[in-house]
Amino acid sequence: MRALVLHSENELPRLEDVPQPKPASGELLIKVSASGMNFADTMMRRGVYLQKPKFPFIPGFEFSGVVETTGDRVMGMCSSGYAEYVTVPAAQVMPVPPHFSDEEAAAFPVTYLTAMGMLRLNGNAQAGETVLIHAAAGGVGTAATQLAKALGLRVIGTASTEEKLALARQQGADVGINYKTGDWTVPVMEATANRGVDIVLESVGGDSLARDIQVIGPFGRIIVFGSAGGPSPDPPTGALFKNSAGVSAFWMTTLMKERHRLGAVLHELLALVAKAHLRPVIGRVYPLAEGATAMQDLESRRTMGKLLLKPA
Repeated sequence: MRALVLHSENELPRLEDVPQPKPASGELLIKVSASGMNFADTMMRRGVYLQKPKFPFIPGFEFSGVVETTGDRVMGMCSSGYAEYVTVPAAQVMPVPPHFSDEEAAAFPVTYLTAMGMLRLNGNAQAGETVLIHAAAGGVGTAATQLAKALGLRVIGTASTEEKLALARQQGADVGINYKTGDWTVPVMEATANRGVDIVLESVGGDSLARDIQVIGPFGRIIVFGSAGGPSPDPPTGALFKNSAGVSAFWMTTLMKERHRLGAVLHELLALVAKAHLRPVIGRVYPLAEGATAMQDLESRRTMGKLLLKPA
């Protein structure tokens, strides 16, 4: 089969012929329809992710496809998803919602479970609260905006261009802020009548966390799930006392290990998606052969929505 293979840090993946995987006991062999791309894939290739891959390896954390033995359309979490076939534990496979295309199904598992996990488990989000979502036009950002609105939250989204802010507003953002035009903390405080926000979804890195603390409201919750712009300095904990606020972190691998929490989040998520008829935002679909270009585009942070790879 064909797959994208990474041979060492700081290289780009190459399309190669590799042996087709064989399912172990309890696993399913999936013919991949599409693979979702995530910023974590780019961090792994640069050697800055929490998990260090053993080279050579095939990246890819999520997929949509067809079970070889039954023909069922499925989606789910995986490893080595940038390939024509993947083997997955049966417990990690979900049926595709009837209104999803193959591309939408591949864009769903990581982004929506990440967004829902943060809002519910770390954020304890309640209707009527305000959430600040950075990178609101990205894969997780658009998913989080949709879910937050479906849960009854007010959404303030930040992005780097007016085009990205327009997309965030289309997904339901109540306020859009271009962080390139000035200090974004000022319009956030203005939009909340100087009270601050209840929840922040932080993925920017750098000095963004320190600014999040400036805009967090009483008993607010800042949830860190990425550092696209580089690592953040340790938070100034003294500043958190002002509003009795807290900083926590979210990593999908932790949720995958906590089966009872995963089941509860997934049950609520799928019910919400069906009720609100939510659909992932697809930014661009690349053929598998253009995986290196797709990864560079993702790393540029100029893209919007979810990027996907298709084997055929």
